[in-house]
Amino acid sequence: MYNALYTTNFLSTLNDNYQKMLGMLVVTGWVSSEWKPLVISITGAALVLPYIFCSPLANRAAQLYGKQRVVRVCKLLEIPIVLLAVAGFLLKDPALFAQHSWSTLVATVLVVLAIFLIGIQSSMYSPAKYGLIRDIGGVENVSKGMGGMESLSFLGMLLATALAAFMVDHSSAQPLVYSSLLVILAVAGYVASLLIRAEETNSDERESLNPFAYMRSTHRMVLQYPGLNSVIYILSIFWWFATTIQLCVIVYCQDVMGLDKGEPGIIMCCAAVGISLGCVLSGRLGNRFPDEIVRVPLYGALLSVGLLVMFLLNAGHYVVFTVVLFFVGVMGGFFKVPLDAAIQRTVRHEQLNTVLAYFNQVSFLFMLGASVTYYIVTLILPQRYVFLMLAVVMMLSSVSLVWFYPPVRRTWKRSFRR
Repeated sequence: MYNALYTTNFLSTLNDNYQKMLGMLVVTGWVSSEWKPLVISITGAALVLPYIFCSPLANRAAQLYGKQRVVRVCKLLEIPIVLLAVAGFLLKDPALFAQHSWSTLVATVLVVLAIFLIGIQSSMYSPAKYGLIRDIGGVENVSKGMGGMESLSFLGMLLATALAAFMVDHSSAQPLVYSSLLVILAVAGYVASLLIRAEETNSDERESLNPFAYMRSTHRMVLQYPGLNSVIYILSIFWWFATTIQLCVIVYCQDVMGLDKGEPGIIMCCAAVGISLGCVLSGRLGNRFPDEIVRVPLYGALLSVGLLVMFLLNAGHYVVFTVVLFFVGVMGGFFKVPLDAAIQRTVRHEQLNTVLAYFNQVSFLFMLGASVTYYIVTLILPQRYVFLMLAVVMMLSSVSLVWFYPPVRRTWKRSFRR
């Protein structure tokens, strides 16, 4: 039922993150040390910022042209975009082109520009692909659909990171080899998108294309669904948590635990497998028990306990640290999927794309904020205090869901009265 959509999404996530990681790893090798932090910041922001500013346009495109058509056109446009990145990588290959003083600047601009364009392309079809989950499987299958979609997304991110690191670390992998994989993945993703089949329901409403006006108006629109804004903001906090822990774990493993370069990657793999497993299991449970969201505060509390253990662990206990991080990942999957499913189940079909685009804006604002909060905490305190900060915030988020989301609040009140 969802196979074509899952495959399209997996290949897209894999290619987006592989291109971003290649950009960070390769381009930082081209520039001097004083320019590396700036290049990494620009490369990371290039993939995130389009989600904030292009989401209203993405919603309008899905309304005008249909979700399946938007997905296919965007996947087709991915091919010339990755060719631009390939041109940048190949320009710095001395076996193909003579190296000049201007070649580094031009190659860097081409690669970063391609990452920015792939960010626009991804943001343009993101609401459409998530909207297709309900079109394909119906309301009764949204938990299963979201669980499968999100588990494959995290696996795509994991594989992209490992693949990019492997390609760059091995001197035998020439630019033509690691960059040509971008084209292969883009073509495969387009072919997969052609196999998507769904009976669509679209809206004739026309919201503002101004991203800030769009966010305000959609926030007001979502107020008609009691507590749903709280679900969207708690989900956005989850993405802030996921981004922060990704930033922290690699640095923590290297600087505090003293692990070799390859070992943090293995630990991050365990975390990604954990969250993927949690998403799949949660999706299956949600299909059998539609009230799965009432247990999200419990999952959030267990996640916070895991983070607290990571904060208290001795730096030498890296095996225990990895096991606990895997547990945190599993609880993260259980925490996230019921909230995603609540949006799909609650919002009227003709408003779903609008709300998903609004959610994209909010969540990516939180993801941008993760870099700021991580920097501030590590500037003042040792690295491990990031885990304490995350534990406190995720516990407060779990409590706030009980307080602000009526279905959860009613269930927990009945439980306490007993």
